Amino acid sequence: MYDKIIDILCAIKDDQPELRQSLSPHTDLNNDIGLDSLQMIQFMLKVEDQLQVDIDYDLFDYEHLHSIDAFITFLKSCHSHEQPLYEDVKP
Repeated sequence: MYDKIIDILCAIKDDQPELRQSLSPHTDLNNDIGLDSLQMIQFMLKVEDQLQVDIDYDLFDYEHLHSIDAFITFLKSCHSHEQPLYEDVKP
């Protein structure tokens, strides 16, 4: 999941090829990367699409952007797009 988020961030900030080397699990998504509001929307939509997760924006908070690790922890609490219809059915 971490690598996919890094790939998404680098694709959005494609004007900064050096970004990948500066990212770590502790990187602040808001202050260190400098996503503007449009880029933040693109980031969230790409995360939902590529990680196949539904972000619960009612539970989402600014604190989830304090680090990539904090964001991943939040994403793990969100529902996957591909949930089995029955509990005993495995995909």
